[in-house]
Amino acid sequence: MSLKNLLQTAFIFYIQGHCIAPLFAQTKDSVLIKGQIADSLQQPVAWATITLAKGDSVIFTTPTNEHGAFSFAIKRGMGGSLTITSAAYLPFTTPIHWGQVVSGKLDLGRLTLQQSGKNLQNVTVTAARPLIKKETDKLVYNTEADPESKFRSVLDIMKKVPYLSVDGQENLTLKGNSSYRILINGKPSGAVDNDPKNFLKTLPASTIQSIEVYTIPPAKYDAEGLGGVINIITTKRVGEGYKGSTNISEGFPSGGPSGGFSFTATHKKLGVELYGGGSFSSNPRVANTTNRTTSGDEPTHLNVSGNHKSRNNGRYIGTQFSYDLDSLQLFTVQLNLNEFNSKDNRNRSSVLQQEATTLQQFTMAGKTIAGNNGFDGGLNYQLGFRNDKSRLLTVSYRYMQYKTSSTDYNDFLKAINYPVTDFNQYNNTSTMEHTGQVDYIQNIKKVKMEAGIKTIFRDNKSQFNTMEYDSATDRFLDDPAQQDAFTNHQAILSAYNTYSFSLKSWGFKAGARLEETINDIDFASTQTTVNNNYFSLVPSVVINKSYTNGTYISLGYNQRLKRPGINRLNPFVNLSDPNFITYGNPDLKPSLIHNFDLGYGSNKKQSINIGLSYAFSNNLDLKTSRYDTASKVTFTTYDNSGKIAALMLNYNLNLAITKALRTVINGNIANFWIQSAVDLRIVKTQQLLYTATISNKYTFTKGWIVNASVYLYGKNLAPAQIQGTVSGYAATGFSVSKNLIENKLSLSAYINNPFTKFRNSRTEITSYDFAETTLNQEYFRKAGFSINYRFGKLKRDIKKNKRGISNNDVSN
Repeated sequence: MSLKNLLQTAFIFYIQGHCIAPLFAQTKDSVLIKGQIADSLQQPVAWATITLAKGDSVIFTTPTNEHGAFSFAIKRGMGGSLTITSAAYLPFTTPIHWGQVVSGKLDLGRLTLQQSGKNLQNVTVTAARPLIKKETDKLVYNTEADPESKFRSVLDIMKKVPYLSVDGQENLTLKGNSSYRILINGKPSGAVDNDPKNFLKTLPASTIQSIEVYTIPPAKYDAEGLGGVINIITTKRVGEGYKGSTNISEGFPSGGPSGGFSFTATHKKLGVELYGGGSFSSNPRVANTTNRTTSGDEPTHLNVSGNHKSRNNGRYIGTQFSYDLDSLQLFTVQLNLNEFNSKDNRNRSSVLQQEATTLQQFTMAGKTIAGNNGFDGGLNYQLGFRNDKSRLLTVSYRYMQYKTSSTDYNDFLKAINYPVTDFNQYNNTSTMEHTGQVDYIQNIKKVKMEAGIKTIFRDNKSQFNTMEYDSATDRFLDDPAQQDAFTNHQAILSAYNTYSFSLKSWGFKAGARLEETINDIDFASTQTTVNNNYFSLVPSVVINKSYTNGTYISLGYNQRLKRPGINRLNPFVNLSDPNFITYGNPDLKPSLIHNFDLGYGSNKKQSINIGLSYAFSNNLDLKTSRYDTASKVTFTTYDNSGKIAALMLNYNLNLAITKALRTVINGNIANFWIQSAVDLRIVKTQQLLYTATISNKYTFTKGWIVNASVYLYGKNLAPAQIQGTVSGYAATGFSVSKNLIENKLSLSAYINNPFTKFRNSRTEITSYDFAETTLNQEYFRKAGFSINYRFGKLKRDIKKNKRGISNNDVSN
């Protein structure tokens, strides 16, 4: 779609949102509710949060203006109570008496708030939480305060969370970085580790309470994850009885049906949580081309054209059981299962020429069948102390295993000067780990002290082989030169200590983590062992200053590690594309990155959060590609030669344009300086990157919500590749949703990129002796719908351990 058409579309929706839609803001069935909030001295309370609720369901939220006044239109009978919250004041709740409505108006008059002797963050107000809250070391997006959480997935909500971005392919990044860790209630889950996109797409946002973003993670978390840590807190507003949520959705022509659910029940001392989901997805056949031009004494030109289609399916289920042994002892058990399968069919034609002479030519039909499955389970014991409520001891154990299998079938036709015969490749990997952890918390006067020790014993294994077709026997036979068994025994011993305290409006948190990593890598074919041991000291410091008007300034520094996982260490040589061969590097070492953060935010009527960060690393593991003149093949692997520096600005603006129209602007701008050694030569590059999401939501009085969004993505660096870039693009999305049956049932429909059927993603890789351009066609236009239903009601909270195991130390 041209820029002109894009601007015209955006302008039309702007006019609709600002001029046409407000005409329908109040209908004959709606009531205008108004009032004013004052303190005990009858002074107006500006920017207080007004929340209309019915039972446990939040119907509508709006802030007061600078004079403490508020007014909004709502359908008659939609709410049962109005709650007012503001910093330094006690929450105030008043019932809505619909019988007092006169001429379509309900004037509540002046409502008085009483000052609180304690900070509001220590008061639980389940129906009126601020949308965004800044704490000393994290930023919290309160999903329960977002009305869209009733019918959106967690991935949809993340598009509005500061520091998080979701691109057109539904890939999530933290501060523009794809290296991060996602935890569920502070603990890892195999479902989110192994297939995060599918998990976040099928998990209903109505099942979670908040999303915590740590850009400077505290020392209690493992040092892995260059971007930081995302912690998803599941809904805790539960009690005696049961409640649940379920959703189903469908997307086409690419995509397919998916669904997710959550269920929570408690009875006396026993609590149970269960969540799960699954999806079936198909991507229709699309085209792709690659052109590579080489220089030197014998320049060549390679043209590869082809197409492929794919199908995949995945499912996950997780559960937690909790039991209160007594008022001081809590025992919990977690179990998670997940599985993912895919099938890809491809056709490819390749022609290699030197000037006008054809050196090599072939046509290939290929198929890849892959699958993975995982299981993890954990035990946690928490002990409180009667004489000191601040003391807490937690002992945890976790077992995890994860297996993958991949089979490539490659058949060659019409080969000219290409001696390779048909072949099949098999690659099976597995990861198994045992983790033990002890955590202790105690307040020493006004200082909160946290300490802990942790051990991880992990085995990574890979077994791969290639079988080539033998025409004499009409069978596929093993190729001894292309098979091996690879085992990585890893032990990680760590300890951490953190101190935090508050001094009036200042918050301080500082700590350090010690990690000793012991690696033994064994190769069966050569009977050799590689030892790769290292010691890491990872500090973390955060300072936060809060102001009474709702603004804050924060400053932080930390170090993060990026350990290579099995995918990067595995020396398996992937021959599925004979012109471009990839393999891992078992000699990789962990990458260390230094990160400085400066943040500013104001979360009042208009929410603004801005973060400026600078990061650098001198041993980042990056992909490097080299061209072999003898075989005419490009080889790609990983190497620790990368030096990188980045200056980044992250911004999030959540603006109430009118009472019904809200605009969210979320994105980042970054400049990267990268240097790496490629084929014994130093390569340097500088790249300016940017992303921006502009989302407009208009809420009608009868439960209808309309969204119009524009997504802008500038040219990006190819994943972990200094030599490559990926083209930018613009995308649009439109949706409509409706709440039914007292907000228990919600229906929504969407269409993305209605003006563009396909998108051509252009990847360019250059080196001193070759230039390569790849065009991948992707289905861009997509439509779908979803149905969400919530049921049940509970009265008391399920207890969860305040500490637990979070293995966020490995990145693939």
